[in-house]
This record gives sequence, C-alpha cells and structure tokens, in this order.
Amino acid sequence: MDMVQRDERDRGLRNILNYGHTFGHALEALTDYGTFLHGEAVAIGMEVAAHIAVAQGLLTHELALRQHRLLRALDLPVHCPPMDTETVLEMMQRDKKVRSGRVRWVLPTRIGHAEVFNAVPLDIVRNAIETVVSRQ
Repeated sequence: MDMVQRDERDRGLRNILNYGHTFGHALEALTDYGTFLHGEAVAIGMEVAAHIAVAQGLLTHELALRQHRLLRALDLPVHCPPMDTETVLEMMQRDKKVRSGRVRWVLPTRIGHAEVFNAVPLDIVRNAIETVVSRQ
C-alpha cells in the first residue's frame, strides 16, 4: 500500500509530500499556470521552506545549502521573478492546507525528514519569500 492510499485525506504522513507546495501553488496561480511547470514551482517553494526552517532553527544552513545545490544540479529553478510579497501571502491564504486562518508549512528538519508547522511567524515567512524572489 502506498502513502496516498494510507493517508487519503492528507492528515498524517502524506503531508510530507506537500513539501514546497505551500509557496509553489501560490506561485503557479500568480503566474497564471504558464510560467513554471508544477515541479519547478515546487522547487522554488522548497527553497522558501528551507529558508523558513533555517530561520526557525529547525534546519542547519549547511543542509539548506545542500538542498539548494541539489536543485541547481537538477537544473531546477531556485528563485522567481519579482512579485509583490503581500500578494503572495494573500494567495497562500487561499490554499487548501490553511487551517483556522493559519498557513500550514511542511518544513525540513534534517535530510529525509520534514514536519508540519502551523504557527510560523509572518515576518519569517515574508523574509524567506523576499529572499527567494529577489535572488538572481
């Protein structure tokens, strides 16, 4: 039995498959689903999530850099064109994973492991988005 069959409603282990999707889905929507392939948007979302995890003390800078290098080696994007951070934040509020007005983030804590966090401070999210959006 695969992970999707074991957790059809995204309530447990399957949540981990949403790594990178919180920002990735917003990015896809804001670019009218025509600029990035789904996997490309998720890769950029993984960068945002890794920045959040580092800022929260959940992941080392070295492991975030390792992910960054891997994504680059796979020729996946690690930044996106300039966009208004507040608009991105508003779009993320529309995501199906939002619970009680809180955006749920799947954040890495070590290689091969991630956890779901519901109370990430907005200033940390904003900073991570601005870092990835402004990186060239």
